[in-house]
Amino acid sequence: MDDLTRRAADAIAEALDNGVDVAEFVAHALCRVAADEGGIEEVLRNRSGSWEAGHVRSLMEGTVGPDGEGLEMYRDDETARPGQEGTAL
Repeated sequence: MDDLTRRAADAIAEALDNGVDVAEFVAHALCRVAADEGGIEEVLRNRSGSWEAGHVRSLMEGTVGPDGEGLEMYRDDETARPGQEGTAL
């Protein structure tokens, strides 16, 4: 397991140990990244056609809508990429 995967797994395990709804935790984390990166497809850009991407897309669309209309509430202007701050998705 690479270090990045290990850190993600550790964060999920910590959430679980703290009684957090892990499904919601993962969905909200993905949507925050999508909001800061410019949309759902940006989260999936490295392998958008995979079966895993299809499931992740469905999870995010179920959370923020099929067009990402709910992503704005997840945006963090402090971590958004330059040029993305405060822009509508």
